[in-house]
Amino acid sequence: MSNDSSKSIPRFPSAHYGTVEFEGESVPCAFGGEPGKLTAFIMIQGVCQIVGLSIEEEVDRIWSHHLLRDGLFLVPFQFIDPKGKIITQDVPAITLTRLHTWLALIPPEIVPDGVLRTKLIATQRELADVIYGYFGRRLLPKEIRDEDDPYIDPNQKLVYDALEEANQLAERVSTIETNYLDLNAKVDRLMITVSVGEAKEKISADQQEQLRAMMDILGNRYEQKHGKGTRGALISPLKDQFNFRYYNTVHAEVWPSLVQELVQIFRSLNPAGTPLPRVFEIALQSTNQKTLF
Repeated sequence: MSNDSSKSIPRFPSAHYGTVEFEGESVPCAFGGEPGKLTAFIMIQGVCQIVGLSIEEEVDRIWSHHLLRDGLFLVPFQFIDPKGKIITQDVPAITLTRLHTWLALIPPEIVPDGVLRTKLIATQRELADVIYGYFGRRLLPKEIRDEDDPYIDPNQKLVYDALEEANQLAERVSTIETNYLDLNAKVDRLMITVSVGEAKEKISADQQEQLRAMMDILGNRYEQKHGKGTRGALISPLKDQFNFRYYNTVHAEVWPSLVQELVQIFRSLNPAGTPLPRVFEIALQSTNQKTLF
């Protein structure tokens, strides 16, 4: 993205944070807006990493599209720098009000993972069906709809009925909750859930620094034994096993078992009797603490 467009992206100074569960992985988000227009701001980088897209290209795509540009903001998020210090940095985020429109406009052919590509296509088709159910189906004459209704899939009929009811509301509502019965289990869409206050369930800032230091120690030792640039073979399986991508998204409930696993890896990479580094000892002590980030 060019510097000119970057400077034009408005900044949202959010102070409330949470996570979006996107395909089973946590993506940081922030909350804000005015009453009646409250929304979540989802970190674009997190979604791009999961789907396998270029963040620069997607920010450009969002910025250049008239339906998406008003949902693009720079939002301050916290990160841990290479020295283990917590820093705050503005990063591109998209509002929840524009998230699904963005997903609907992503060309499926640029998604490298076949499973995610299939789910994206299913999601885009479902979004198109929702648009039809809300705007298009009511254009059919009532007698044709009445004749067609008995042959529509029952779950699809529930969706159409809910959309028609929403369409007929006299007053604007901020949230409509519809029970789709077993529809969620039958539609192979991208799975996305938003949780406010999820940050309270993550490891503390001190534990994040400890994790960073332990990972660096283990990664350096692994490269000593297996060659430069091989640490990913050690770290990636750990992130998969304990379900985190960023250090600030590690769930507090897995912290004790994660620390124990890192201790075991340290012992397996070093000769018997090698003293445990101080940071590992501190992390072991913190597994009994209740302070959360």
